[in-house]
Amino acid sequence: MSHTSHKILIIDQSTDMIDKIFDLLNDSPLPDDLRVATSLGLDEAKGKLRERAFSLIIARVALHEVSQYQAVLELHGQMPSIGLIEEDSADALIGALRVGFDDLFLVRNFSAESVPFVESVERCLAKARMVDENRFYREELEQSLSELRADQQAAYHIQRNMMPAEEIEVSGIVARHLITPSLYLSGDFVDVVPVDNEMVVFYLADVSGHGASSALVTVLLKNMTQGMVKDYRDLPGDKLPSLADVLRRINAELLETGVGKHLSMFIGAIDRRSGLLHYAVGGHHPMPLITDASGTRYLEGRGMPVGLFEQPLYDERTIELQSPFQVTLFSDGILEVLPHKDMRSREEYVRAVVDNLRGAEPARLKGALMAGYDSEVPDDIAIMTVVGH
Repeated sequence: MSHTSHKILIIDQSTDMIDKIFDLLNDSPLPDDLRVATSLGLDEAKGKLRERAFSLIIARVALHEVSQYQAVLELHGQMPSIGLIEEDSADALIGALRVGFDDLFLVRNFSAESVPFVESVERCLAKARMVDENRFYREELEQSLSELRADQQAAYHIQRNMMPAEEIEVSGIVARHLITPSLYLSGDFVDVVPVDNEMVVFYLADVSGHGASSALVTVLLKNMTQGMVKDYRDLPGDKLPSLADVLRRINAELLETGVGKHLSMFIGAIDRRSGLLHYAVGGHHPMPLITDASGTRYLEGRGMPVGLFEQPLYDERTIELQSPFQVTLFSDGILEVLPHKDMRSREEYVRAVVDNLRGAEPARLKGALMAGYDSEVPDDIAIMTVVGH
């Protein structure tokens, strides 16, 4: 922070008193760059305070005009002030303190109290320097926060633009999603990508942590998965790529970036030709639910988190789909807003709600699961439904 010279405003109708103050300030060990301005009346003082800021006000105060100084000191803000009181009375002293003077001296004792007066000026200038520094740091902080908000807004729009539409139909599959971030940016991410006219890949990922650093990983994830799916489009139509290999490739790229983030991920591929759901699990919890004529149940499978281990194991499975069907995916943030004490009860409650609201959109599922929960969510919540007929 650059040094700012102090400016003192002396308010007094007596030039003799002003001269005495000048002499004391000149003979004192106060800073050499001290600047002093004078005002012979309150109106003139108000005008000068509106034009510039002063570090200290020194003013002669008469009992009958004490209240008028309140407006002067309000213009002065948080900066200190010293009052020179004409009347040696309790009313004058109390009145001057009430309007905001930091220190008081009696005019008739002024010459005898020259040393305490100069010491008071030094203390007031030190306080003014502190106020100046605090204002400077506050303005810097506000500027930084403003820039951060602008950066977050830009990142938010980038992240939103990377997401699929909240409702998208691909290859006869209708996918819907809803993400509720715990902070401005989300570490939860979903995507729906057609491989060809008969196959669609979808996934839900939950990056460790919250906020901007986690949201940045979702950008990397989008680029990685888009590139991988593009590569797989060159394969023969009857050949399905290994989804566990997809997780392994994402794992390797995350480790290579060194961002220090990992994620849980469920990735699935629906093949309309065969009527099969192929999926792989990378540490995802809770497992997605499959709803069909047989009821609603959790898919089986497990696997290690993505981006944490150099040689991870990922579970890859295939099930036959019954039409109509619905696959419902949640990030683990949904479990944290449920009132049930143990994990088994929470998972069963989620299953029961999904089964009871078959075909419901993510917003309705969220409303049912979070009924009665009125606090800010402690973790990002992502809900995705994939429906086929």
